[in-house]
Amino acid sequence: MWKDSRTPGFQDNAPVLATKRIAPRPADAWVERPRVVELLERGVERPLTLISAPAGSGKTALLAQWIAGPTAPGRVAWLALDQDDADPHRFWADAVASLGAASPALAMLAPPPPSELKPFLAALLNAITELAEPLVLAVDDLHLVTSPAVIGDLEWFLGNAPPTFRLVVATRSDPLFRLQRLRVSGDMTEIRAADLAFTFDETTALLGPLDLPAPDVERLWLRTEGWATGLKLAQLSLEGHPDPHAFVAGFAGQDRAVSDYLVSEVVARQPAETLDFLLRTSIAERLSGGMADALTGGASGTHMLRDLARRDAFVSATNDGEGWYRYHPLFADVLRAELHRRHPEDVRELHAIAAHWHAGRGAARDALRHAVMAGEWKLAAQVLGQHWLVFVLRGDGPALYELVEQIPAEVVRADAELALAAAGLLLERGDHEGADELLVRAYELAPELSEPRRRRFAVTSTATALYRARLRGDVEEALSAARVMLDERWDRAVAIEVRALTLVNLGIADFWAGSVEESTDLLQQAAGLGVECGNDFVLFLAESYAAAAEARQGRLRDASARAHTAVQLAERRGWTRVAHAAIAFSTLATVHLWQGNIPEAERYAELSGDALEDTAEPLLRPALAQVRARLLVLKGDPLAALDLLRAAAAGGPLPPFLRVGSGLLEAELWLALGEPARARRRLEDLSSEDAPDPALGLARLELSEGEPGAAIRAVATFLADDREPVLPFARAEAWVIDAIARDAVHDEDGALRALERALDLAEPRGYGGILARYGAPLRSLLRRRVAQGTAHRALAGQLVSTLDEQPAPQRATTVLLEPLSERELAVLRFLPTMMSNAEIAAEMFVSVNTVKTHLKHVYRKLDVADRRDCVKRARELRLLSPGLGDR
Repeated sequence: MWKDSRTPGFQDNAPVLATKRIAPRPADAWVERPRVVELLERGVERPLTLISAPAGSGKTALLAQWIAGPTAPGRVAWLALDQDDADPHRFWADAVASLGAASPALAMLAPPPPSELKPFLAALLNAITELAEPLVLAVDDLHLVTSPAVIGDLEWFLGNAPPTFRLVVATRSDPLFRLQRLRVSGDMTEIRAADLAFTFDETTALLGPLDLPAPDVERLWLRTEGWATGLKLAQLSLEGHPDPHAFVAGFAGQDRAVSDYLVSEVVARQPAETLDFLLRTSIAERLSGGMADALTGGASGTHMLRDLARRDAFVSATNDGEGWYRYHPLFADVLRAELHRRHPEDVRELHAIAAHWHAGRGAARDALRHAVMAGEWKLAAQVLGQHWLVFVLRGDGPALYELVEQIPAEVVRADAELALAAAGLLLERGDHEGADELLVRAYELAPELSEPRRRRFAVTSTATALYRARLRGDVEEALSAARVMLDERWDRAVAIEVRALTLVNLGIADFWAGSVEESTDLLQQAAGLGVECGNDFVLFLAESYAAAAEARQGRLRDASARAHTAVQLAERRGWTRVAHAAIAFSTLATVHLWQGNIPEAERYAELSGDALEDTAEPLLRPALAQVRARLLVLKGDPLAALDLLRAAAAGGPLPPFLRVGSGLLEAELWLALGEPARARRRLEDLSSEDAPDPALGLARLELSEGEPGAAIRAVATFLADDREPVLPFARAEAWVIDAIARDAVHDEDGALRALERALDLAEPRGYGGILARYGAPLRSLLRRRVAQGTAHRALAGQLVSTLDEQPAPQRATTVLLEPLSERELAVLRFLPTMMSNAEIAAEMFVSVNTVKTHLKHVYRKLDVADRRDCVKRARELRLLSPGLGDR
């Protein structure tokens, strides 16, 4: 046993504070985090567990939860360090006191004079070896111990400890252990800031009592990056706050609770040289050693950043492996606030240094951001003029616009390239009037530009004209601008991307103009160039519209594959709310609708609508409106579908294929609403269009009016027309109508032949959903076709099963089964009464046999067997008032 005799200044009987060896209790309001506790449970299977993370990361809270639980491998000795523990003798006196509190067998040990510490530590290890159960020493705040002697002794102690001993260390910076050796030997478990960061679910649980909306919880979580104390301080600030949403929206490092904590716990503890480095470099969103040197005028930026990252002082290396670092957002906010408070005169100069540094290395966005912050308008104009088109090419237009908005309007209007860039960005946002005004100003100033800038202006202005023409649907102007674009000699670095942009814009223009094959070819070329130059945005645009073009041509598998490629790109790059994503989502909705998968069609239609909330593209809403209208029909709401189509058409002139598609659907809706005359007038309005589809609509109308002969003649007119129909499935549908009409005139052989032709077209193209909407008449024909033999037995059987298994509500809302004629509707309205067939005949001034014939047709069309089921089904179809009861 060693007597506690110590060096001068260290009293023999100096007591160890009891609070240093009593483990903290878990906070009552703290959320349980079994995920992190499990990390510690697995960690103590090894000799050393290192918990290294910045202040407020939840290190002590984690240890408190673990110690209070039942999973520690043995007794746990707690030691909370302070500045006094930098002295080796004080450290080991405190350590032995903590170990003795946990294990009474060690309570009588005391450290020797300084020269004899190693023998004492050996004796302590021997005593631990003799213990009957495992022992854990948990050391909190090890970063406060800066003495190499203490760290060296502790590492030696750990290296010679028995298998029953475990050391758990919580620290803000890594101790000077030989960590790499411990990693290689597998003797250490590391728990870092990323492990301790709250997940979204844990954040939701922590903030649960505040009853915040999920978007606000997510905003706080993202802003704090899961930093425990940041979340806790936000929670405390929100309790009783009059406007929680406003607080969350403005939450940053300037929040008083957060800034006070970071200033006192982090900023104030930094050496003067380190603090000056942090303040001057805080203006950057990311830092390299070279940039840090430029901002500080020093030469040790790389070393300083590496050291800060090693100490986890709210500094971390980025994942690009190229020597870049970043500050935690809240820490950066506090540093910037301190910079403005201490050195306000330096802020603009630092931004100017950063702007020129980035510009010299081709980092356009960073250069522009700092130039705007510094008020370096000349540099901003230079960077924008050279790079804004590439920004738009890569899908970064919205981010660029936020920067341009900060440039004073008089500055923008005084420089040709700035005005042109701002005009292009306004076009991207749909502000055509503002864009045109700035374009005029840009052209006025263009002659004043230097020769290199004038050359660049000519090319970028042509690109702007192309984009403007396409947005306005002026195909001729777009083609003219595109030829100029393709003839220009671009800088090699962007030549491929500019050609890709030109081709994709041309492809989109051709798509809306109805030149679908040309559009597909151009979009495929653009997609290939997008892959070649690594431009995901061009590839995203090309695949989105190519998918729609494939669908227009009836190639549903190709359309689905291309649309999924576009959607995957959008999801990976955060473009799902970009307007162009709407065409990909809408295409997938269309494919699923035609295939009969209504739930998926509705899901994609909703995603398409979300992407259209803020769109500059004028034709996307009408295109989606037709998909949504058909879905509304299936839900039994033809009036809402009609209103939707009319609202979409009111937005401006529609391309021919959209006009025809909308007109045909309107005619169907008027039929569903019992207005055949209005349906006929709408079809007559379409007769001037250059498409055969109106004849198909007329065939559908004649069939619904009980005129199968006229329907057969209309189908013949449609099929004899050499023009390509707008609706890709039109010919398959025409043969179905022909089959049902021929069956109605008792031409069964002709009906079954027509049905086989319809199946010939439908099976390879996936048009099952289109055929299925003809319901009961089709089912009867399909059964007979299968009985006689068909080359499409699988599709026919699938359609029969689908029609057999359709729930009544879905069947009831289909408007294209075979609508009732006016006389059949008249008979139907008498059925809920107690009137006999003779009484109905007398009321209608027709014979009883005529009533029976009408009833037979009604039963067949509604797919029912008796009067009671007919009334029930008619109410489901909304052909009868729900209030009319049986009597």
